[in-house]
Amino acid sequence: RCLKVDRCESLASRSTSMCTLDYWDSDLDLEVSDDSLQASCMHSLGMQYLWKGCRSTHGVKGGKYMFEVKVLENLKVQMPETKPQNQNICRVGVSLPLSSLMLGDTPESWGWGGTGKKSHNGEFTTYGKPFGVGDVVGCVVDMDDGVVSFTLNGQFQGIAFTGIPDSAWEAGLFCHILLKNVRVQVNFSAASMWFKPPGQAIKFFDDCAQHDIVANPVAHPRTQQDCEFIQMVGLPACGKTYWAERHMEAHPRESYVLLGTNAIIDRMKVIGLNRQRNYAERWEELISQATPIFNEMVKIAGRSPRNFILDQTNVYPKARARKAASFSKFGTRRCVCIVNDKRTLDERTGKQQREEGKFVPESAVADMMINFTCPELRDGFTTIEFVELPERDARQMIREFNQFGRQFKQQNPGKGGNTPKPALESRPMHAIGRASEWAAKEGWGSGKRERSRSRDRGFGGKGGYEKGGKG
Repeated sequence: RCLKVDRCESLASRSTSMCTLDYWDSDLDLEVSDDSLQASCMHSLGMQYLWKGCRSTHGVKGGKYMFEVKVLENLKVQMPETKPQNQNICRVGVSLPLSSLMLGDTPESWGWGGTGKKSHNGEFTTYGKPFGVGDVVGCVVDMDDGVVSFTLNGQFQGIAFTGIPDSAWEAGLFCHILLKNVRVQVNFSAASMWFKPPGQAIKFFDDCAQHDIVANPVAHPRTQQDCEFIQMVGLPACGKTYWAERHMEAHPRESYVLLGTNAIIDRMKVIGLNRQRNYAERWEELISQATPIFNEMVKIAGRSPRNFILDQTNVYPKARARKAASFSKFGTRRCVCIVNDKRTLDERTGKQQREEGKFVPESAVADMMINFTCPELRDGFTTIEFVELPERDARQMIREFNQFGRQFKQQNPGKGGNTPKPALESRPMHAIGRASEWAAKEGWGSGKRERSRSRDRGFGGKGGYEKGGKG
């Protein structure tokens, strides 16, 4: 997706009386059409393993309103270890603004998926019937009674959720879709409805009374000059992701997209295990699968009028400058450098290993230490911030890390780097490590779930383990 400036300005200046999908409140790997009424999943280079979410430009805080979603197409994908029924899924519902895009996974969202399950706060319950290509799902929001219901091809499926929180009457409830390898069309207008509402008092979102409507509060920058790019710099476990997540929480309206291999791994169910249980034994596998997705996302990000945080080590000077160059048109280009003393880094590394199961090979860390250089403005930044050790101390510590890395290599001459593995879709089942074994044992693709830790913004978000299978 290459979003041209004129299209950006058109999207950003839409009338407040017109509800559409909000490109600025969507996952980066979701393609939103020019009229913002269709959405299609990117589904190659490993992106077929990731869900993609999107909210609407407007929500409601009163009255009875509905919108429709039609499943147009199941996109053909290569997912050799995934059951066919779990390769293409559409989930429809509503959510509070500035919350996770993983519809149905958090307390702030309520959804119904194509496998015939409704979901809220990560809990899945049988509701209605399964649906797929050609079907039209209607989502009815009754703010007067605080309930959410659904229709399928015009047939009322009953009340799905009650007890909508009081905060919805102030912040509003927004239309929300979550897709996995499908293409859909969304309708917010009675003039183009597929089926009539399940009651005369129910209107479509486009006919919302002015006192009932609320605009999506996320920022809608018109050009990249209005956008911010933040590149994290630091060794593994130094605190980069923690800083990025806290920054995103403190500035939710900026709708930052978090770019990084760890953020991608957190959204993948490639091997059938959550990251904590298999990060150590499958680090090379996970990094191999996440890296091409990340590289493609950086290309897309560099053409997009969004705010981004690049969460990687970025200690190699040439690679750091090359990544920053992709965002050269952004008005603000910040480098946030985190350098700890050796004791603090060792403590955080141990904590990360215990709590997340993340074990980055020592040889890989040693390579990073050897090549770590302090970032400079000439790397492509408008500003550089040292958020732990001040700059003078950080520069000295980096020199010490260079020496630590060289000493490790001298003492461990046989330890080398990692050899990337080919993409999963290009390998037969027997060549995907222990994937088939784990898939059978752990029920991967059959609906076993992991809990999201916090708001997920696509390739980025703050965690958000993938919830494949239950719809």
